[in-house]
Amino acid sequence: TNTHQDNVKIKKIIKMKLLTIIFFLAISLITNAGTFTVTNTNNSGSGSLRDALQSAAFLAGPHTIEFNIPSSDPNYNATLGVWVISPLTTFDYIIKDNVTIDGTTQTTNQGDANPDGPEIVLDGNNNSINYCFSVINASGTVIKGFNIRDFMYGIQIYGTSSLNSAITGNYIGTNATATDTAGNYIGIEIIAGADYTTIGGNTVADRNIISGNEHIGVRLLNVKYCTVKGNYVGVDRTGTVALKNYDGVSLEGVVKFCTIGGTNANERNIISGNVAYGLPVFGAGAEGNIIIGNYIGTDVTGTVAIPNTYGVLFDDGSYNNILGGSSSAERNILSGNSAYGVFIYNMGTNSNIVKGNYIGTDVTGTAAIPNAVGIVIDGAAYKHVINSNVISGNLQQGIYINITGCDSTLIVRNKIGTDINGSPLGNGSDGIRISQGPKYSLIGGTPAEANVIANNGGNGVYIMFANDDNHLISCNSIYDNAGLGIDLFPPGVNPNDIGDGDSGPNEEMNYPEIDTVIFVSGPDETIISGTIDTQNPEIVTIQIFRAIPDLSGHGQGIEYLSSVTPDISGNWADTLTGLIAPDFLTTIAI
Repeated sequence: TNTHQDNVKIKKIIKMKLLTIIFFLAISLITNAGTFTVTNTNNSGSGSLRDALQSAAFLAGPHTIEFNIPSSDPNYNATLGVWVISPLTTFDYIIKDNVTIDGTTQTTNQGDANPDGPEIVLDGNNNSINYCFSVINASGTVIKGFNIRDFMYGIQIYGTSSLNSAITGNYIGTNATATDTAGNYIGIEIIAGADYTTIGGNTVADRNIISGNEHIGVRLLNVKYCTVKGNYVGVDRTGTVALKNYDGVSLEGVVKFCTIGGTNANERNIISGNVAYGLPVFGAGAEGNIIIGNYIGTDVTGTVAIPNTYGVLFDDGSYNNILGGSSSAERNILSGNSAYGVFIYNMGTNSNIVKGNYIGTDVTGTAAIPNAVGIVIDGAAYKHVINSNVISGNLQQGIYINITGCDSTLIVRNKIGTDINGSPLGNGSDGIRISQGPKYSLIGGTPAEANVIANNGGNGVYIMFANDDNHLISCNSIYDNAGLGIDLFPPGVNPNDIGDGDSGPNEEMNYPEIDTVIFVSGPDETIISGTIDTQNPEIVTIQIFRAIPDLSGHGQGIEYLSSVTPDISGNWADTLTGLIAPDFLTTIAI
C-alpha cells in the first residue's frame, strides 16, 4: 500500500506531466497555421467573424479565416443571396502577419447565391462603425471577396511593418450587386509606411469595385511601391454607369514609386464618374509614381463618357511623375471629363511627364470624347513635359498654360487637333494658348520634335498677353486652324515696325518679308529670298515652310522645309527642292 507521502509524490508527478502536456499544446497552437471558420453572422461569440479575428490575433500565423454560414442563419437574405454581418463595434485589429480573410470561401461552401457579387456583406450601420478591417503593422494580409459598406473606413492598412498586403475581389462602397451606392467615408486607406500593398490584380476575380464612397475610393498616403490595378473606381460592376466617389484614387504626401494601372488590359483601372478628381497626385513628396493603361473619364469600352470633373491632377509640389509612356499599352485615355483631362497646378509642382496618351478622344484615337480642356497648367507649376499625345476633340483649348510662373513647358511630338491618323479632329478653341505671364515654353524644336497643330477652332498657337515672353515655336506643322497659325498679342496680324524696337510677347519680333520666289522647272528648284528688319539680324533664324494660304495673307506652315541665317543687313535667301509651281511658302523668325 502507498503511504500518504507516496500519494503526494505521485500527484506532483501527474501535475508536472499535465503541465508539460498543456505547455506542449500551447506551443503547438502558437507555432502552427490555423484555419478559423465563420459559421454565423453574430456580432461575437463562437463561430463569429469577431471570434475568428481574435483567434488570429492571439496566435502566430499564417492563418486563414474562411466562411461557411448556412442559409438557416437569421441574417441570410434569400432574395439577394447574401449573408449580412453588422458589427456593433469595430472588428478586432489585424496585428499578426500572414492572415488571409477569404470571403470567397462562402461561395465555395454554400454555392454562388449572389452571381452579381460577394455573398458576405459587412455593414457598418450608416458609417457609425469606424473600421471594417484595420491592419496595424502586420504584413502579408489578404482581404478578398466581401461587400464592405457604410463604415467610416472600409479597409485601412497602417504602419511601416504592414508590407505586401493584398485587397482583391471586393465591392467597397456599393450594395451587394454594385448597382447602387452604400458608401463608406473612405473605401480603402493605405497609410504611414504600409508599402508594397496591391489593390486589385490582373484577373476579373481580382477586380475590386470601389465606388459610392463619400470621400475617397482609394487613398495612398505616405507609402511607397504600392500598386492599384484592374479596379473599377467610380462606376458600377459593368463599368458603364457612374457610382460616384468624391475622389477616385488619391495619392498624397510622401507617396513614391506607386503604379496605377498596368500594360495588361486586365490591369486597367476604370476611374470615372467621380465628383471631383479621378486621380489626384499631390504633395511635395509625391514623386516617381507611374500612371499607365487606364481609362479616366470613360466607360469600360473607352467609347462613352462617364465624367469626372478633372481626370488627373498633379498638385502641391508633386514632381517627376509619369502619366502614360512610350508604348500603346502604357497609354491612358483621359477623355470625357467635364473640366480638364489633365490639370497641373500650384507653385512647386514640377517636372511631371504626360506622354503617349489620348486626351479628348476615344480608345481608337479617331472620335471625340471631349474634355472641356485637354491639358491645363496653372498656378506657377513649371518645367513639365507634354510629349507624343493626341490632344484633340476637346471643347475649348487643347493645351492651356496660364499665369506667371508656369514656365519652361516642353511641348513636343503631339497631335493637337487631328486624330491618331492625321485626320481632322479639332479642339473647339486654340490648339495651344499661353496666357498671363508664362515664359520659356518650347513648342516643337527640331523636325523630329515637331507638333502637328491643325483644324482647331481658334488659333494654332495663341500667345495671349503682353507679358507672355520667350516662347520658342519651331518646326511645327500648323495648318487649317480657324484663326492664325501663330498669333502674338495683340490679336490678329501685327504690322512690322521700323527697327523692331517695340517689346511684348516674344519681344514683338518682326516677321520676315519674302521678296522673291522663283520656281526653276528644269532642276525643280525654288529660290526664295527676303529681308528681316530687326536688331542683330545675324543671330536670327528664318524657318521656311510650305504653306496653306489663308485670308490673312500670311498662311499657316504645314511643312517645315529649311532654316537660314540672314546677313548683318537682314538679307536672307535659300534654294529649296521638292516643291511644285502651285506651292505657297511662308516664314517665321526666331
